[in-house]
Formats: sequence, C-alpha cells, structure tokens
Amino acid sequence: MNTDLPTTVDVLVVGGGPAGLSAATWLGRYQRSTLVIDAGQHRNRFADFAHGLLGRDPITPEALLAEARAGLEQYPQVLLRHGTVNAVHRDEDGRFCATVDGTHRVTAARLVLATGVRDRFPRIAGFDDHYGTDIHHCPACDGLTARDQDVIVLGAGAHVPAYASELLDWARTVRLVTDTEHPTFDRTQCRTLDEHGIEIVVGTAEALVGNPGALQGLRLADGTVVEGSKIFFSYAHVPTNSLAAQLGCDLDDEGQIIVDGFQLTSVDGIYATGDITPGLQLVPIAIGQGASAGIACATSLRGHATSEDVPTPAPPARRFTAG
Repeated sequence: MNTDLPTTVDVLVVGGGPAGLSAATWLGRYQRSTLVIDAGQHRNRFADFAHGLLGRDPITPEALLAEARAGLEQYPQVLLRHGTVNAVHRDEDGRFCATVDGTHRVTAARLVLATGVRDRFPRIAGFDDHYGTDIHHCPACDGLTARDQDVIVLGAGAHVPAYASELLDWARTVRLVTDTEHPTFDRTQCRTLDEHGIEIVVGTAEALVGNPGALQGLRLADGTVVEGSKIFFSYAHVPTNSLAAQLGCDLDDEGQIIVDGFQLTSVDGIYATGDITPGLQLVPIAIGQGASAGIACATSLRGHATSEDVPTPAPPARRFTAG
C-alpha cells in the first residue's frame, strides 16, 4: 500500500467499487478532503461485463473502475489508495479513528462504508474458468445473456425456487440442481416449480462440461449430466459489515446496514452505500446511492471545522430558511 497517507481528512471512504468511487466523486465536487481505501475485492471483478449503465452498456468492470478512478484525478482533494481498513473507533471528540493495514492511523470527521458483500461460490471443478462468462449469480444483471437458452440454477435454500423463477423472464428452460441430497423446499414450492415447468434435480454438482464460453452442462457426483449453456447460482452472500458492527450501526436480519433516504446509518456521521445496504444489488443503483451518500456527507459538514488544506464549506442552509 502507498505510505503517503494523510493523518486527517474530512471523509474516509472504505471501499473503492462503484458505490465508493461515486461517493468520492461527489465529495470531490464539494471540495472535501477525502481518502478512499480500497482492498480490491470488488464483487463483480470476475464478470465479463457490467450491464444497464446509461450510455455505457455494456462495459467491463475493469474499464468502469478505470474510468471512475481517472475521473477522480480532477479533484485534488480526493486520494485513492490500495489497502485494508482493519478497525475504526470514535474518539471523545466524535471523530472516526481508523487503522489502515495494521499500522497507519487516519482520523476523519465522516465515514462512508462501501464494503459490499461476499458471495459463497459453488465447489465444482472448472468454476473459476467459467465464472462471469457462463456462470452468474445475478439474474437482473446477466439474465438477458441467457435468452432462449437452457439454464441450470444451483442452490437448495428456501429462497432458491423464487430465484429460479426469475430466469423464466429469459430462459427457454430452467432446471434447478440442488447441489445436496437434502434440499429445504417445501411441498408448495415443489408444486409451484412443477406448475411452471422448472424441473428439480436432486444431486451434488461435481464438474462442468464444456469450455468457457461454450458450456454444455453440469456433471453430478453420480455421473448424471444435466444439460445447459448457462448456470446461475445462489447459496449465500455475506455482508462485509464488521466495521459497521464495531461502530454500532443498526443491521437488518441479513446483516446489511440500515440507512435512510440519504444513506445515513443509525450512527450520526456514518453513511453506507452499495450492496452493503438493503435493496437491489446492481451497479447503476450502487452508483446512484454513492452520489446520494457523497452529497449528504459533504453537506453535513457545513458549519463544522474541516481540514485546513481545503476551502471552508458553506454555512448550514437551515440558517437561511424562513421563520
């Protein structure tokens, strides 16, 4: 990691994916001193393309991030550095004190958490080679790439029948492979799947058949081959919420950070954005949430002392309202 880190900033952004970079962009436009610390574990880094971005559809995840990082260079108040924020606590003055890569200390008046989630992947031979090309986890993101194809869905949790049904928007056929001998679907779910032509195949996935970009199917442990040219999986995704938990932010039942309409958490001064918050998990939405968080965070500093090397923010707008 770069060692030329400031010790004090107006805002520390944890996470340099689309949500974090969007927040940093708007903080830069408000001339707030901002440090973005990015560990590089972006959720869509394995995908061939990101879809649905106005004017940039499709675009590779690498190109999207490269353009966003290049855009930050026009804001001298914003620094982007590779590293890991290990811990954060609030001092007696209400400032956030972060430890970066175990040694460096950074103090910030505001904190933006854009730490995302981590997906649980299938344990099947060849997965790494196919992931992002033939294998996906997000129907909304990549469902159109499965148009008129035979799709295999992997997963056995109670949420998976509904997940599998989403692929009927695009797929010619959908088969649900449980990847376990003991799926948790109830009778009603099984009946509904059958009514809509979704076959349940009970068995453990072992290996992929075909080359990346030319998937032919999925071989099970008993030797059965389930034919399909696309696979979508849903096991679990785990919010990266350890910093939020340390700081006492309210979490929902799935461990995501609860926010208001301005991306403010239950802890004053802490904002959260992107997949770490409830709702649809899409790149365009993360970018929009990041903009909201950045603007709200920047304007919350009006009337407060900020870093000496940046312009003084405007006074709070409430001072100018009637009555």
